[in-house]
Amino acid sequence: MIDKDGIERPDQVDQHMRPIKKGKRKVKFDETYPYYPRNIFFRIWASIFRGAAICVFNPYMVFKRGLHSFGYKKLKKLRHKGFVMTCNHVHVLDDLAVGTNVFAWRKIYFTTLEQNIKIPTIGFFLRSLGGIPIPSSSLSGMKKFNEDLSYILKKKKPVLFNPEAAMWPFYREIRPFKRGAFQAAVKNDVPLLPIVALFKRRKKRNGKFKYNIYYAICDYLTPDKAIADERERSEKLKDEAYATCKRVAEEWYAMQDCGFDDEVGLPKLKVKDIDFVDDHWVLKDKKKKNEKRI
Repeated sequence: MIDKDGIERPDQVDQHMRPIKKGKRKVKFDETYPYYPRNIFFRIWASIFRGAAICVFNPYMVFKRGLHSFGYKKLKKLRHKGFVMTCNHVHVLDDLAVGTNVFAWRKIYFTTLEQNIKIPTIGFFLRSLGGIPIPSSSLSGMKKFNEDLSYILKKKKPVLFNPEAAMWPFYREIRPFKRGAFQAAVKNDVPLLPIVALFKRRKKRNGKFKYNIYYAICDYLTPDKAIADERERSEKLKDEAYATCKRVAEEWYAMQDCGFDDEVGLPKLKVKDIDFVDDHWVLKDKKKKNEKRI
């Protein structure tokens, strides 16, 4: 299909736009695989590598990609808790950006395709930064994956999921969510934190586009314990998160000119002109020093 920006997308919303590279590393993602690394030497290395990645990747995303996070103060409520996060998958580096920019001072883990972990060198670096492969063909591996995931959450560590399943670069709409992240939140009785990746674009001299990336951190959600069935509980949590993310994205692109062709007449706003309050975008009134809800 062709989206409203003239970009060809797959017909299936959970289908990848780019072919998945088949890694050459021979790794079995079964019940013997350490989805949560416990080796002390690897963990020391991972801490050092993550520190180096923050020093390099963080400035790159801020100065080259214009990265900015809205709603960061909300994270104080989850400071000493384990929780599940979700984010729409619209950039090849979005998981790393959340892990090294949004959560620069707190270690997070993120789920990824097992094929990514099999890629030489890149797979090792992803593991070092908190990547957890999702086993696709081993029932015993999936059982161990869920056990280690529960252990990470009990250790009060955040875990990031991409519930859209596939990456569609710079896609403005929110695609339907898969249920895995919400099952994890319900099963482990932890909060769920929706994060929305947004962007603006501008045309470069060579005719290509440059994108600035922004993250909106929404209010966290909790599973409804009044619903006895876990599946129904996770479905409700998924629907609530999807509705919030969809509305936040729609409001963002409806209030301003983000460099797309269908935004004629909308104002061009800067980061200092916008705030994110109660999961709604607001314009800052500089003269009256108050806020006007959009």
